[in-house]
Amino acid sequence: MSRNKPASTTMVKVENIDFSHQDIFSVVDSFYRQVAQDQLLKEPFKSVQDWPEHIERLTHFWWIRFGGQPYMFSQYNPILKHFYAGFNRKLLEHWLKLFHKVLDEKLTQQQANLWKEISAVMGQGLNARNEMLKKQHQQQEKNQ
Repeated sequence: MSRNKPASTTMVKVENIDFSHQDIFSVVDSFYRQVAQDQLLKEPFKSVQDWPEHIERLTHFWWIRFGGQPYMFSQYNPILKHFYAGFNRKLLEHWLKLFHKVLDEKLTQQQANLWKEISAVMGQGLNARNEMLKKQHQQQEKNQ
């Protein structure tokens, strides 16, 4: 994608709540810096070789999820990435707890509450798909 990255003050509106590109970057940057040090999460995230690039990619992910215009070429397949990293319900719950703590620290209460709802729903969907993949994988192993 050849578009320029939005200015830090460029806004998107989600359910009548404004988020600047800087708001999103600030959350993602703070969160993944903590993930890299977290005793439970650093293991499944050991495949991340370039944290600044990962933070930029995830900032873009949330930017477009919130309705911003894409500015990077990125294909996201979080389901398979998380499955192969060994994610499970316990890790997801810990991830969400840490993520929600960062949201409370970095955003207004209104912004944080909305993003918590969105991330919780996404987490439920990710977990359901992860469980489905796990069952399919176990079935394939049985059939071999």
